Amino acid sequence: MAVRTTVRPSPEDVFPIHPAYGYRMRRQRHPVGVRGGPRPAPGGPWLDDTARHRVRARYELRDRQLARALVAAVSQPGDSAENLAGQLEQRMDALVHRAGFARSINEARDLVAHNTFTVDGGKVNRASYLVSPGQTIQVRPDRQCRAPVAVAMAGHAEGDTPPYLEVRSDRGTATLTREPQRQEVPALRDVPLAVQTIEGSPL
Repeated sequence: MAVRTTVRPSPEDVFPIHPAYGYRMRRQRHPVGVRGGPRPAPGGPWLDDTARHRVRARYELRDRQLARALVAAVSQPGDSAENLAGQLEQRMDALVHRAGFARSINEARDLVAHNTFTVDGGKVNRASYLVSPGQTIQVRPDRQCRAPVAVAMAGHAEGDTPPYLEVRSDRGTATLTREPQRQEVPALRDVPLAVQTIEGSPL
C-alpha cells in the first residue's frame, strides 16, 4: 500500500509562491484551504417548496427558468399570482401542448426546437417564447402528417382545449384569444401560487 509522504500545508502556513500565481491568489474569494464559504442569501420573489415543486414538475422547468418567470410576474402591475400564471401558460411549449399538437410539454419543447411551428407566419424555435393575445400558432404544412404531431392531434379531444385558445385542427392552428386566467389553467387549479418576498410578505 502506498504511503503518503507529503504533508499538506495548513491554511495558516506561509510559503512562497511563484509571482505568476499572485494575481489569482489575490482574486480568490476564500482563504487557501477553505472550500466554499457563506452561502449568499436568496433574493427576489419566491414560492413555497410545495408550490415550487408542483409548478416545476408540471411545466418541466428548471429553478432558474421559474425564477425568471417570478421576477417578470412581480414587475407587472396587478396580482402577482395571475401574472405568474400568464407567464407560465403563455410559453410556446405550454400552448402547443394545450392545443393538442403534442402529448406532453417535453414533446412540445422538442417539436418547437425542431422548427415545427410558426407564430403569425414567422419561425419560432424557442420554447420559452411568450405568445401574445391575438397571435396564432400554426403547424408547418410539411409537418402536419408526421408522427408526433399527427398522433397527438388524433388523441386530443375538443373538450380538453382551454377557453383562452381557439384551435382549428383542420388547419393546424391555435390562436390565443386572451390572457389565461389562473383558474382556467389545468395545471395550476390546485396549486397555491402565493408569491412572496424574502421577508415572507405576499405580493
